[in-house]
Amino acid sequence: MAGPISSRPASERYSQKRLEKLLADAELNATRDWDRNFITDMQSRYKLYGMGMHLSTLQKHHLERIATIEE
Repeated sequence: MAGPISSRPASERYSQKRLEKLLADAELNATRDWDRNFITDMQSRYKLYGMGMHLSTLQKHHLERIATIEE
């Protein structure tokens, strides 16, 4: 049985500058359809909710993974 999903506001996970950099870097690095769709969704949520948008631990992991892909 899975445990509860840990979701917290972006403001508790990142500074605004750091989150915007991660989203921008991830947009540039996203080559797979899933990654592009994920980042598009994250950017839309950021535009709508700003630093109040919630991110789960898994979403945080995926965002950082995509943003730091080295080719």
